[in-house]
Amino acid sequence: MRRLIPAPVRALFALLWDTVQRFLEDDALTLAGHIAYTALFALFPFLIFLSTLAGVIGQGAAAQRFIGIGLESLPDEVATTLAPAISEITERPRAGLMTVSILVALWAASSGIEALRSALNAAYNAEAPPVFWRSRLQSLVLTALFAGGILLTMIAIVAGPFLWSLLEWIAIVPAFYGWLYGASRWLVGVVVLFGVIAVLYLLLPNRQLGFADVAPGAAVAVALWAGGASLFQLYLAQLGRYTVTYGSLGGIVVTLLFFYLTACIFIFGAELNAALQRRFAARRAAAIAGRAARLAGAGGSG
Repeated sequence: MRRLIPAPVRALFALLWDTVQRFLEDDALTLAGHIAYTALFALFPFLIFLSTLAGVIGQGAAAQRFIGIGLESLPDEVATTLAPAISEITERPRAGLMTVSILVALWAASSGIEALRSALNAAYNAEAPPVFWRSRLQSLVLTALFAGGILLTMIAIVAGPFLWSLLEWIAIVPAFYGWLYGASRWLVGVVVLFGVIAVLYLLLPNRQLGFADVAPGAAVAVALWAGGASLFQLYLAQLGRYTVTYGSLGGIVVTLLFFYLTACIFIFGAELNAALQRRFAARRAAAIAGRAARLAGAGGSG
């Protein structure tokens, strides 16, 4: 029976089995709960920081539009729960927040990145950085850089309709190619999500990693998140009736569940990268051992 299954398929199943085993052994389900809570806790301070920064550079409207696009990519129940609070945060003037308050918001938002760091160190069996302030400073810088990257991305996305209409006006593209614009926006979203996950996989663990080490897990995480969000939406539409059990808190429970599943996918991608690294290391060790044995045999025969 084993011979009937192609070797690449067997290798893929072995890799996935190893990944799932380590996912469970590293207590990823518990870590995902911690990440989900921390992410919800850090979301609103980060949006305060982002909307304030956008207002300072005159892009407050673009920030609100971008956040609206982000909500559209979430399941309806999650978006409905978050939208009122997010609107209250982003639409309220916050000129005085560029002082101590914004530092507090930045610190709270960076706590979410610290939770991700703990999960990634567990995936690679890496010790936490010995110097607390260094890792926290890196998380603060990453939070600020992500905010800046989001600002640039949202300006590009919000400016997209104007640029497309300009291209149509000067007849560079036919008007009936409008589907290209929608596809390009979807592609930009996928690329941005992949880039964010890859950067987190690359920088947060207490390990020296290259882009090739983190790209497979990041790609799998993006694919699982896209498919998982659609399945989660279908589940809520067909089976999920959380308001019956939790009443008015049903929306919060659904939101936390969505964040929890997202955290599980994030950790699974990291565990997949770690499993691939173990396989590559084992192959290198076997190749070195084989080379040493051949050299020893040649020396003995000589």
